[in-house]
Amino acid sequence: MSEGPFLLVVTRDEKSETHAFHQDVVTIGRSRECDLYLPDRLVSRQHCRVERIDGVYALVDAGAQNPAKMRGRPVLRTELKVGEKFVLGEYEVELQLPAVENASVDETKPGAEARGGHDIIAFLEIARALNEEKDLTRLLTQIVDSAIQMCGAERGFLILGRDAEHSVEVARNFAQEEVLSPEFKISRTIATRVMDTGIPELTTNAQEDDRFRDLQSVADLRLRSVLCIPIRCRGEISGVLYVDNRLQQQVFQEREKTLLLSLADHAGTAIVNARSLDELRSKQVELTAALERVDQLNAALKGQLAEKTSELTQIKEEISTQTRAHKSKYDYKQIVGTGRAMRNVFGLLDKYIDADDPVLVTGESGTGKELVARAVHANSKRGSRAFVSENCAALPEALLESELFGYVKGAFTGATTNKKGLLEAADEGVLFLDEIGDLHLDLQTKLLRVLQEGEVRPLGGRETVKVDVRLICATNKNLEAMVRDGEFREDLYYRLAVLPVLLPPLRDRREDVAHLVKRFLVDLTDDTGARVRISPDAMERLVQYQWPGNVRELQNEIRRASVLCDGVILESHLSQHVREGRTGPGLGLLDDGMLPSERGTTLPDMVRDLEIREIQKAFERAQSNKSRAAELLGLSRFALQRKIDKYELDQNGRPVAAAAESAPEESDDTAGS
Repeated sequence: MSEGPFLLVVTRDEKSETHAFHQDVVTIGRSRECDLYLPDRLVSRQHCRVERIDGVYALVDAGAQNPAKMRGRPVLRTELKVGEKFVLGEYEVELQLPAVENASVDETKPGAEARGGHDIIAFLEIARALNEEKDLTRLLTQIVDSAIQMCGAERGFLILGRDAEHSVEVARNFAQEEVLSPEFKISRTIATRVMDTGIPELTTNAQEDDRFRDLQSVADLRLRSVLCIPIRCRGEISGVLYVDNRLQQQVFQEREKTLLLSLADHAGTAIVNARSLDELRSKQVELTAALERVDQLNAALKGQLAEKTSELTQIKEEISTQTRAHKSKYDYKQIVGTGRAMRNVFGLLDKYIDADDPVLVTGESGTGKELVARAVHANSKRGSRAFVSENCAALPEALLESELFGYVKGAFTGATTNKKGLLEAADEGVLFLDEIGDLHLDLQTKLLRVLQEGEVRPLGGRETVKVDVRLICATNKNLEAMVRDGEFREDLYYRLAVLPVLLPPLRDRREDVAHLVKRFLVDLTDDTGARVRISPDAMERLVQYQWPGNVRELQNEIRRASVLCDGVILESHLSQHVREGRTGPGLGLLDDGMLPSERGTTLPDMVRDLEIREIQKAFERAQSNKSRAAELLGLSRFALQRKIDKYELDQNGRPVAAAAESAPEESDDTAGS
């Protein structure tokens, strides 16, 4: 006899539903035949029940593998008090009694009407999930899992294709595990019949069903309940949805058949959409791959074009060189230059070469003064005789004197034999004296005597030796200013500067930069065998740079970049000061030709400013890491710390006073941003 309703409040994922029951026994489980249906694979088909006897409630296990738990312990049978909770899988169930005045509680009544409501809700949830899934593989798996859940099946199979081409795409069991070797776990006769006819097949007990009793697969697989539904895609049968239960009969009824038919119709539409999306993705991948191939072909063509352009440029240069050779009287192929400035130099050399007078080559360091001297020697009538070279700044005065004039045995301690000087060794040839502006005044006097008399007297000797030498001198100093300051003999200057040649700096002949770069790259290929090219962006940077070190600096830059690159010199391989277009380290202090006093400063102050600037730059590059900053500066960490203390810098390399003054403004700026 019923004693009025009681409530079971079911909670999952913080969502609660209240169900009211009038009967004294309420069955709970995964089967839709249960009074309280809980669709969870951790819940058995018949899991437990709540019994009411004379107003006393009890929780009773129904033979589940994992009994319901109350107060953390498995329960076989125990009293259930109002307000107590028990757990089944992911569900928490609480026993409650309705309030007297509460007449709005939806009651869960046993029978077809209650199950129909559950079916609609479950189907809507499944339909929404299928609509949201765009991946075809996951969609097919979800269809099978949904069919197993809706029908209470043991296993489910999704078979797609027609005739001999169909295959089992998905095979799952109620625990959402893969079924191995699925092609041997189904009745292909049933599946093929449904594919051919489009008529669903339902049997509550295949072992006793006259339609299937003689089928070998039914006997071998010991099938009981089987339900097979056709799947239609765009009006045509494209497969079947097959569920079974080998252990129980009467599992599937007309209700499950109707549910699965609806699911199959919805699944067919979802499969079509997913396949269309899959095809679009495949076409997108193919299109992307095609575009990548086009990019690769474009890059290859661009590389071939660059290579052909380089070859064409080289041919043009050779033609230009030959043309210049025809225009010039002599061959200057070792000197790269096609612009007006260098053509003027070549024009002078054409006139100087046949003469026998001294040549004075002036110009900034690194402009190629020795190349000019060698070109004069090679093209002159003395070309077959000796070319002797000496740097006047490389030796102390006494040693340079003995090198130039030679000495006799016993002239000084260590002079054990006679030795010819460079002037005598260059007899009938050319003597090239580099950095002539560094020649000591006493040696200037002796050199002047040689030029005037054509005779050399070795150190310690009494006799003179006649010499026929053409003298070519070079300097990067202003000899006229040195003459005015008494640092260079005026009479010697006029004897040396009979045929003057001024080599222009590289910044005044930018049209030659590209030709020089290509010459250096050819030389690298000859030396190392490695072929190196240069990108247009990198070449543009090189052309725009000022080159305070002239051709020598450009050559060193190319050699450095060729080591860093992988066959093509990019802009990133160039030195930072070249990329930024600023003067390189140590080269910009006197770039304007002014002395410190003319700038209103002193040399120590300039050195201080330079060191502070480089320290700040190193700290910025090293992200305030002192050890790394010291390494970038070529100092020890201790030496860097001494300079920081000396210049009163903070740990970021900034002057402490300046940092303190700017701190509030930086704070305001930060707040404003």
